[in-house]
Amino acid sequence: MASCRHVVTALATAAAVAAFARAGEIRFVDRSRASGLELVTWSGSAEKPHILESTGNGILVLDYDGDGWQDLYLVASFRLPFDAGAAGERSALYRNLGDGTFVDASERAGVGARVYGQGGCVGDVDGDGRPDLYVTVFGPNLLYRNLGDGTFAEIGRELGVDDPGWGIGCAFLDGDGDGDQDLFVANYIAATWDEVAAARRTRMWRGKVAVMDGPRGLPEAANAYYVNEGAGGFRVGTEAAGLAAGGMGYSMGVASLDSDGDGDPDLYVANDSTPNRLYRNSGRGVFEEAGVWTGSAYNADGRMQGSMGVGVGDYDGDGRLDLAVTNFAHDHYALYRNLGDGLFADDSHAAGVAVPTYAPLGWAAVFLDADLDGDEDLFFANGHIYPQVDDDPALGESYRQPNQLLANEGGAFRDLGAEAGEALSRRASSRGAVAVDLENDGDLDLVVSNQDERPQVLANESPGRGRWLLLDLDRGGRQTLGARVEVTAGGARQIRERTSGGGYASQNDPRLHFGLGGAARADAIRVRWPGGGRTTFRDLPAERVISLAGPRAR
Repeated sequence: MASCRHVVTALATAAAVAAFARAGEIRFVDRSRASGLELVTWSGSAEKPHILESTGNGILVLDYDGDGWQDLYLVASFRLPFDAGAAGERSALYRNLGDGTFVDASERAGVGARVYGQGGCVGDVDGDGRPDLYVTVFGPNLLYRNLGDGTFAEIGRELGVDDPGWGIGCAFLDGDGDGDQDLFVANYIAATWDEVAAARRTRMWRGKVAVMDGPRGLPEAANAYYVNEGAGGFRVGTEAAGLAAGGMGYSMGVASLDSDGDGDPDLYVANDSTPNRLYRNSGRGVFEEAGVWTGSAYNADGRMQGSMGVGVGDYDGDGRLDLAVTNFAHDHYALYRNLGDGLFADDSHAAGVAVPTYAPLGWAAVFLDADLDGDEDLFFANGHIYPQVDDDPALGESYRQPNQLLANEGGAFRDLGAEAGEALSRRASSRGAVAVDLENDGDLDLVVSNQDERPQVLANESPGRGRWLLLDLDRGGRQTLGARVEVTAGGARQIRERTSGGGYASQNDPRLHFGLGGAARADAIRVRWPGGGRTTFRDLPAERVISLAGPRAR
């Protein structure tokens, strides 16, 4: 049996058994005011005449100082017209104090540049085992290298990844299998600051109110793929890798995942008002665009949708990774069930996702096992892009909308609404969201970014919770992006994968979380490491945050 080391021990077993007697009840409580997350994520003007002002911001989860607590990087834009003297309109790094509260560490860390930020992703560009930050921007993107002393150095231009376009989503992956993390950037629209300043509300929404233009009618932007060449930085490899295939689209969300189970990371790109893309990796760093023939480009009716975010999980427990994709209002979100061999089918109607998601406008899609019963539930962050819908009640729409938690009940979903707590009834125009265990207590909390407001912290206080495991993968000091873990406990089998990107312009807790229901221990944990090595751990107790050590990376 391979060795493992317990990092944090949490919760008494007796308490867990008592709680599991009421398994299935899910409840979140708003802890925003007490959290210390004070940053207001401004996004342009109140009227939002340009589509740039509608896309909002993401959230990145990382343990930047290595203390075992997950910290938060809140990506921010600023108000328009631009005011050079305005205070606080910049992205912020919040250090987790371990008790559910945070302190702003941006100034000391050197990551508070005032840019029109959108989102980002977390990777390890130099292979030193420390998480680095890539931030997408309207303008040149930023790469913050973690120096290991609580500070960062911005090296985007130096390494050649300061993409000048309008980036929203991004994902790290080892696309060519050389042990270094490459980078994909999802770019949205080709636009300039002059066009933003000159924008007017000229489009009529449903014949009722004047709103911003776009994305249709505006020029699409080309996505970018950067190949990591080690100490020499990155080179542009978009066309050579086949990632320009299918043409340009209004790309917003992206996630790296192994969609076909062959051990190589693929890329799923959520496009607004253009077909979604699935780029399958040949294993040699060359990708094939396969969205249409794999069944993941259009919905079940054969229509392209206005897609924003993408979540990755295994909602039906068959050991294959499925996709949840958010879309525009009056068009349900898509749930693509993985049929095997990388083929998908839109299961949103049969699985109960289509009806509750028809009216809202969705952004982040997040899989999480909220009640620790062994299957993954779904959280959607919602919010309209047109503030003007509030001006005409006849439209039956609202700019601020409640977010949604859909409980997984045997592979079919039920919208819990206020049943999951009054905090889920709060209205905002939400964008990015992450699932993260903020207190290392074994359940996943939610942090949500809102347009022109402070973020919302939803603490998971579900009374009917099962047991759990939280796995931190260690591979000789190197990042373990792309690792896949299978946990067998109580006769059930679950998988998780270390993916990048996902949600909406955000990055979830990098640790792999498993709800075990009533099982007191994991019978077996099987890890497929990046590059193909495998390790099996046996008979590990539940209710632990555990670091699993694997073979040292080359």
